[in-house]
Amino acid sequence: MKIYSPKDSRNEPRRGYTLAILAEVPLHKEVSSIGFFRPNIPPQGKLRSHFHEDAMEFMVFSHNSEIRIGDGIYPISPGEIVLIFPGEPHEIIAGPGGSSPLVIKLPNKPEDIKFLEEGCSVDE
Repeated sequence: MKIYSPKDSRNEPRRGYTLAILAEVPLHKEVSSIGFFRPNIPPQGKLRSHFHEDAMEFMVFSHNSEIRIGDGIYPISPGEIVLIFPGEPHEIIAGPGGSSPLVIKLPNKPEDIKFLEEGCSVDE
C-alpha cells in the first residue's frame, strides 16, 4: 500500500495554470481494461475485507475515512490517493460522513475478488 497526499504533491508552473503532480506510478504489466467504481459506504459502515490477485486499485477519497491493510489501520483525508497492490487484503471504513471513494481498478476483471469473511458473496 502507498498513500499519496495532496500536501506532498509537486507543483509545476504551466502556461496560465499550475499543475499539481499527485502521483506517478509505473505499471508492471500491460493492462487491457480499467474499471471505475464508486462504492457508497454509509456513515460508520465498511466495505468488507477482500483482496485482488491480479489488480491494482487506486482509491481517491473525498471524505475522512480509514483503510485497513492487513493488521494496520490508516486514517485517510479528503484528496488523498491510496494505492493497493495485488494480494493486499484491504477494507474501507467510513467516518461519520460516510465514504464514497473513486476506485480505479486495473486490470478490470470482475471475477478477481476474494472476500476474507466466510459465506460472503461478491457484491463490490
